[in-house]
Formats: sequence, structure tokens, C-alpha cells
Amino acid sequence: MKKKMDLLMYPSVKLLVPLVLGIAVGDTLGDDISSVYWWIMTVSMIVITFVVWRKKYLQSLLLLFTVFLIGGTFVSMKRQRTHIQLPNTQITFKAVLLSNPVVRGKVIQTDLMVMTEGEPMKVKASILRDTITNRYQTLHLGDGIEATAYIEEPMNFSDATFDYAQWLKRHGYFAETFIFYNQWQKTKVSLRQMSFLQRTSLAASIHRDRLMKVLESNLDSTHLSIVSAMTLGDKHLINKDIKEDYSITGASHVLALSGLHLTILYGLLLFIMSWCEHILPRIFKRGISELLILFILWGYVVLVGMSSSVVRSAVMLTIYSFVTLLNRERLSVNTLALTAIIMLVSNPYNLFDIGFQLSFISVWSILLFYPLIYELIPLQQKKSLVVVRWLWGMIAVSLAAQFGTAPLIAFYFGRVSTVFAVSSLIAVPSTMFIVSASFCMLLLSSLPTLSLFIGKCICIITEGLNASLHWFASLPCASIENVHITIFQLFIYYFMLMAIWILWSFFAGKIEFK
Repeated sequence: MKKKMDLLMYPSVKLLVPLVLGIAVGDTLGDDISSVYWWIMTVSMIVITFVVWRKKYLQSLLLLFTVFLIGGTFVSMKRQRTHIQLPNTQITFKAVLLSNPVVRGKVIQTDLMVMTEGEPMKVKASILRDTITNRYQTLHLGDGIEATAYIEEPMNFSDATFDYAQWLKRHGYFAETFIFYNQWQKTKVSLRQMSFLQRTSLAASIHRDRLMKVLESNLDSTHLSIVSAMTLGDKHLINKDIKEDYSITGASHVLALSGLHLTILYGLLLFIMSWCEHILPRIFKRGISELLILFILWGYVVLVGMSSSVVRSAVMLTIYSFVTLLNRERLSVNTLALTAIIMLVSNPYNLFDIGFQLSFISVWSILLFYPLIYELIPLQQKKSLVVVRWLWGMIAVSLAAQFGTAPLIAFYFGRVSTVFAVSSLIAVPSTMFIVSASFCMLLLSSLPTLSLFIGKCICIITEGLNASLHWFASLPCASIENVHITIFQLFIYYFMLMAIWILWSFFAGKIEFK
């Protein structure tokens, strides 16, 4: 069936484009135009849009410009909230540890929620280690401390090429602090000042830490690092060599919680609920089962830290569930655009998150190119050979995703993998097994013998995955290094990619022009 090439079919896409442009421009002009002026321009444009209601095309154009101004307003307000007046002298404050301390040379680094007279403030902290008493080893996630130190604006080193200060602000940090080993002590800290979301996030982090200990009791350190990244989103245990192997082979996406991992959980929950519906049909009805699945799914999102890629997947699965109940189209570019709008309105800084960009670009590219690539092999051969059909489907998904993400990866990391299609045939199925088995192991943690057996199976698959990717990474020309592209070249690439998709779809009989 042909689809007409008409933007009216994609209202979310039409709104997303000016919103993204507005956020980008608003962030660039953040220091020159205050949020007050953005508000004035937005309100004025809304009034003008209503005045010209009889002129259909002019009103549509003004409406899109209004969305552009709304994007600029939101990001300007977000920037304004990150600029607060900090004391220029040492102060004594109470704080709660939001993460487990990590040793970095002579200091330990951790995130603090500093209790101020106003709202609590998230701060990136470095604490000097005392190597004689090792008192720093008593600090853990959720502990309260009282410290005396300077709280300063995030700053970059003079020779830094990466804007670390901007990165901190975009990820919710208001300041940095350096605490000497003799200027802190543990104490009880009230959490009443923290918002409900902040307290929930802290409680989720503490529970995640407990689940991490369950994994530690069933897995050795090498395999624990991979499993904890795939299931709990904790990647700090992965060593540089393994990270490099996954990066060269284009399999890094399996280490970052995303749609693949959440879809596995969603599938497991669907299987469990369908089983429950057969046993207790009066209790587990279709709508109730879907709501229960979504409740568990969002609970997992909170548990693993609500990264942008996981939230994107959860929002899309939520929309997918509701439209399925309404017997509507399940997944489309329009749904993806709506998900992006929801996330950008809730936090405009998501736009500048690399995980957010890669997550949306990969799904967008799969939605557009997967059907075209998959049908390159005649349908009769795919029906007669199930294995070939499965292998070609995996390769088609990998190629489609790579079309969208390769230039973005090259832009940020200067690398393009040449073995991604083959490595995905091993990485994706292995990830599906590891994640599924890990969830089962956590659920059956009260049965030590069974948990240990599942853990051994996970170790075997993980060892095979790591060895395979290391072999691929050691191949000559496994990746193209030192690739440097500009933002303008990136824009030209995606413009050409869209043109190729339109022409390809037209000649394949997928679309027609109005």
C-alpha cells in the first residue's frame, strides 16, 4: 500500500522541528536575551496568530514560529535556574551523598545534594583522601555529611577542549566543591528539603545498590561489569580495554540502557501477564495487565536513573500500549516525534545529551530504512529459509541504525566501525539472553542455588561475547579512526539521507507524491 508524501500526516514532526531550532537558538543566545524577552515575544506571537485566524497559511506559519519561540523560552528559563548566587567564602553545610564515592587519584569523587537555606543544590564534589586512617572508605550512597568548603561555579581548565562546566549545568549540577580530608564528618541529614522526585531518585539509587550486591554474589568482576551495565545502567566497573572493543565493533549501544533492554523487559512482562490472564482471567484483564506492565516498566526506569535513552523508550512503549488498546497504528515517525516533544518540553537540555540524540536518530533511521533494506531479498527466499530471514532481519536493523548514527558517532568520537553489521549478529542475541537471565536471577535471588546456576550461564555467554568482540576489534581495518566532520557536514549528510529515503521509497512503491 502506497503512502502519500504529505507533511499533514506528521503533525508531531512539524512541531518538533521548530521546537528543536528554538531550543538550539535559545541556548546559543542565552546570555544575550533573558527569559523575560522570550516570554514577551512568545505571548505577542500567540496574540498575532489568533488575530490572523482567517488567513490559513499565514496562521500556520505563525504557529510554527510560536513553537520556535516556546522552545527558546523553555531553554532560557532552564538556563536562568542554573545561574544562582554562590557564596564567595567558605561555608559549613550539610549534604547527602547521591552516588557511591569513586577513587580518582588522590581524591574521591561523588555527587552531593547540598542543603541550603533555599532549595537543595546538586554539587559535584571532590574529597581529598586520608591514606593513613582511610576514613573516606566509610562514605557510601545515602550517607549524610557536614563539611566546610568553598562552593564555586563549574569551571573549565585553561587548555580544555571540552566544555565541562556547560556539561555539568546541563546535567543538573549547580556547583563544584573541593573538601579537605579533615573538613568533613558524617552526620544525620534531614531530607525534608528535597522534593518528592529527588527523594524517590535517592531511594531508587539505594535500592539499585542493593541489587548490585546481589549481582556481585553470583558473578565475578569481569562479567559483573557487563551485566551491571546492561541491567542497572552502572558502567563504572567496565575497564578501558573492554570499552574499546565494544566501541571499535560498534556494539557500545548494548552497554547503554536503551530501547533494546527495555523492550526485553517489556516482552518478559507481556509473557508473564499473558500466563496470568489464562490462570486468572477475571483479575488480569487486557487493560489492567497493560497498566500493570507500564507501572513496573516506569518503576524500572526510575530504578536505573532515568537516563534520556531509557525515558525515550519508556515513553514510546507507553504510547505504543495505549494506541494498541485503541487498535490504532502502533509505531511511526509521528510517535517518535511526539516522544521527543514530551521529553524536550520536560527538560530542554535533553536536546544536547549525546544519548538522547543517538537514541532518537537510531530509531528514526530504523523506522525509515529497515522496511526498504529488508525487502532487498526476495520474499519467497525469506519464507523458505527461517534462519536466513532472521539473519537478514538482524543485519537490516543494524544497517538501518548505522545509516543514522554513524555520522553522529564520527562527529562526537571520531570513529566509524566497519564490522558493526557482523558484530551485531552476536552482540544483540547475547544481550537479549544476558538481560533476560539477569532479570530472572534478580527475581530468584531468594533461591541461592538456582541464582548461582543462572549466574554461571550468564558468565559463559558474557565471556563468549567479550571474546568475540575482542577478535572482531583486532581485525585490520575494523574501524576508521580520526574522522573529523563539522556541524555543516552533518546537516548536509542528514539532508541527503532524507532525499535518498524519499527517492528509494518512491521507486520501491512505498510512497507517492501529492
